[in-house]
Amino acid sequence: MSCFTIPRMDGRCSLFILLLSGGLSTLPPHSREYHFVNQLMTWTEAQSYCREHFTDFVTIYNSNINQLLFSMSPRINAFAWKGLYDDPYSWKSSMEGKLFYVGSTHEFLIWANGQPNNENTNEYCVALQGQTQMNDRPCGSSYPFLCYNAKNTSYILVMENYTWSAAQSYCRTYHTDLTSIRSKEEKSNITLTLNGSGVQYVWIGLYRDPWAFWSDNTTSTFTNWWSSQPDNFNSIEYCGAFNLMSAEWADGFCGLRLSFFLFQSSDKANSAENEASVRGRHAQHRDPAAGFTAAVRPHAVRRTDRLQDSLEESPELP
Repeated sequence: MSCFTIPRMDGRCSLFILLLSGGLSTLPPHSREYHFVNQLMTWTEAQSYCREHFTDFVTIYNSNINQLLFSMSPRINAFAWKGLYDDPYSWKSSMEGKLFYVGSTHEFLIWANGQPNNENTNEYCVALQGQTQMNDRPCGSSYPFLCYNAKNTSYILVMENYTWSAAQSYCRTYHTDLTSIRSKEEKSNITLTLNGSGVQYVWIGLYRDPWAFWSDNTTSTFTNWWSSQPDNFNSIEYCGAFNLMSAEWADGFCGLRLSFFLFQSSDKANSAENEASVRGRHAQHRDPAAGFTAAVRPHAVRRTDRLQDSLEESPELP
């Protein structure tokens, strides 16, 4: 692998990575030119800038890429956006494993007031609260649970307290799986099953993978979280940030104005195809900041008069 830094006169520092021997399995599939942009934008504004002028936000596939970004960034106590984000409305069904969106206005999947909030950044499983409304809860909590039996299309309420994973194993062993709510009819049948049970919470088969999404729709399992991060402070921190002093990661409110990292694909032979593919992925991608209406912590944001102020004036994440 060969890499070299290219200084720019427009507030950007670029790092070009050239794969000389067919590439490494731990690196992205094509050569990429990485840029650090010295402009302060919200996560969504920065994403739009990346897609309009380059390819997209950077995805960090491994420690090599993480270190390369660190090597091209200024050593100041500030953060910069990258492409990672957490989506509290993207869930999977235990029975099908397919990803689907469960927003605040879903036809029959209704969240309890203020939910989902991923309190203490560990609520990745769903329980029914008061028989009809959903609440994201810590998967390690123990509640009664609802199994589904596909052979006779029945719902079985188990009144023993199990963690979500233990409940899933039980249902798969003795029935079909933890129940999913896939229609109004199923919701009505589940409500009848729970009627008079007196349970406060009951596990159902919804769960999600935290911090699983990158802006360019590629997949990476590498992480480099700062100590005690992510913490989802005040239940409003759903965008990933990169510490310019340590290369460690933190979660932040998507409305903060930070500098950011982006990439430009250097695979010229497939540039047209890549551009069309990116446009298609972008058309299907949700804005991670959409629907997050909680107020910004006043001390967390320092607005500047000019978008291209010096990096020393970049807001810091607490």
